Amino acid sequence: MKKLLLASVLAGSASFAQAAPVAVDLTSWSQLTLDFPSGQSAGNWVLGGGNTFVTQTVNADPSMYLNNLNQTSYTIEGSWEVLTTNDNDYMGFVFGYQNSSNFYLFDWKQGAQNVYGGIGKEGMAIKKYEGATGNGLADLSLGEFWENDTNKGSMAILDTNTGASKGWADNTSYDFKLDFNLTSGEFSILVKQGMTELWNVTVMDSTFTAGQFGFYNFSQGNVKYAGFTQEGGIIVDTPEPGMLSLLGFGLLGFYAVRRRQVA
Repeated sequence: MKKLLLASVLAGSASFAQAAPVAVDLTSWSQLTLDFPSGQSAGNWVLGGGNTFVTQTVNADPSMYLNNLNQTSYTIEGSWEVLTTNDNDYMGFVFGYQNSSNFYLFDWKQGAQNVYGGIGKEGMAIKKYEGATGNGLADLSLGEFWENDTNKGSMAILDTNTGASKGWADNTSYDFKLDFNLTSGEFSILVKQGMTELWNVTVMDSTFTAGQFGFYNFSQGNVKYAGFTQEGGIIVDTPEPGMLSLLGFGLLGFYAVRRRQVA
């Protein structure tokens, strides 16, 4: 199905939509790590459960697991869990992803820590990255990924939910839901633990109206992403700025599980 959808995009044809939530098969997703020289290792994303969940196993530089689809107007939901008591850093997801320096990011830090020239507060943040060249290693710094308090470089903070007791807990499953809506120029994020809402926020921003979705973490190993479903999803036949090169890399993702090139 995904090959057919991408073929439609490249042919400049129409769109596609799911009528009801559909389980997400992670088989054709691909890895990308912004492997900075002064940072840590590349991510190691390991599929399991019949390709219904993936675990990032190591302390890595900013690392993503991308779905290779330029899409909009969809709802995606699933769960995260950190399967260790070691470390206290970032997990989350990217969306509206154009290339490795232009995308939205939701990230969530367990404990406060200031390194790499950035302020990492306990809690959640929604960020927007707008790099000049589309190459994250050239446009961005580790500090721009670590920072979750104020704008820094090519990163702008769109909203935050930080403070005491706002971090995630070890060995605890959390559910999230992302509504990404092209027509209204907004997106909404809901994070829950069981029936308890931890954050429910709507952001008005239309910088990136389509793009890839992907799981994300930074300097945090043993994070499991599981049970994902998607409803809706329009494949965009007019690329966003920088999208043509992204689609080229996206096609490669159908033939290789591991990708570390910078889009």
